[in-house]
Amino acid sequence: MVGAPAWAQTITAPGLVGQPACAGPGETDDPLSGSVKAITTSGVTINIDAYSNLYGALRAQTGDGGPTLFPIQFYIRDARTGTIVAAATAGGGTRSSGSPNLNATGDLPRSGLNPNTLYVLTVETTASGFGESRPLMRRCFMTGGTYTPTNTVIDNGSTGCFSISPRTPQDVRNCLCGRSGWWTTGNSTENTARNNATKTSLGCAN
Repeated sequence: MVGAPAWAQTITAPGLVGQPACAGPGETDDPLSGSVKAITTSGVTINIDAYSNLYGALRAQTGDGGPTLFPIQFYIRDARTGTIVAAATAGGGTRSSGSPNLNATGDLPRSGLNPNTLYVLTVETTASGFGESRPLMRRCFMTGGTYTPTNTVIDNGSTGCFSISPRTPQDVRNCLCGRSGWWTTGNSTENTARNNATKTSLGCAN
């Protein structure tokens, strides 16, 4: 069997979201939840959900004699370097016995990110016993961008995304996400279902 010509083609990738985009520790919800969406080559929109009596939940984790004030911040860091690229007070700021509930943030767009880069969103408190190593929530994502494989299809059926450089697992997935029509042999309904399942398994951003 003869492979296809090794021409180059630029693939526009949408980015990754979820566990496939994690470069270090995985995603957590302890106790908060939220999401990242609208990922582009240079930005993302984050959303942190409301939590009733977050103060009580954190006090339960620390026990008697623990902190009584819990400043709440969110951070976006470059997942490989740890550099903070965005930070802000989250959900109304410090939680205390007189202000126990965390407010939902709504959609918060953040820009100025680099393409094809892994990031991690965390919600943290600076109260004793917590911090970066013990976040209240962690989400992973990768910005979109472009890749230029040396070929698009080779003789074993793999795409040229396996020829890109750099070639981390996340880069390969992101490149593959730019080739959204993997399944074309069934009827349109079957193809759509299989393509959506593949997109989910790869962690492709919408």
